[in-house]
Amino acid sequence: MSTLEKPQVLGTSIIAKSKFFKVEAVDLLFSNGVKATYERLNGGNGAVMVIPFDGQNFILSKEYCVGTENYELGFVKGKIDDGETPEQSALRELGEEIGWGAKKITHLRTVNFAPGFMSLKLHLFLAEDLFVNKLTSGDEPEEISTQKFSKEEALDLVENENSPLSDARCVMGLHLALQRIK
Repeated sequence: MSTLEKPQVLGTSIIAKSKFFKVEAVDLLFSNGVKATYERLNGGNGAVMVIPFDGQNFILSKEYCVGTENYELGFVKGKIDDGETPEQSALRELGEEIGWGAKKITHLRTVNFAPGFMSLKLHLFLAEDLFVNKLTSGDEPEEISTQKFSKEEALDLVENENSPLSDARCVMGLHLALQRIK
């Protein structure tokens, strides 16, 4: 496979901004002389996703997702705040969103989330040795419900095409967690 030469970044500018996102225009010059402007969502400090496991069951959350306009099954997720490590963010989000803490937190993998138009890194964690740790400073507009799934049920969530777990990040994270706890 030949080595590709990355395009030269001629400049970047913010073309739109909301409470959560910055849209950047990136002016590029490719090695073949073609100039192009790409747009990307700036990923800030990155984000975390936490897969809680109580020794017997995975604890999944169910919260409203505006993208699908539905309540979706998934895991604790959130952005990394300024000054936080991914591990600190994972533990904070776990307490804020579903009221748990973890004595053991294992980094499973860091992945790019939609690298074609986002610069966001997502850090996946397995949380074990859980304890009650309800933090109240979260940003959720309603309490997030939880549901427990055994290892066998979790495997079905990963492998069943008709599974209620449809978020690709969650399917991948659960797959990695199942491999880790065998």
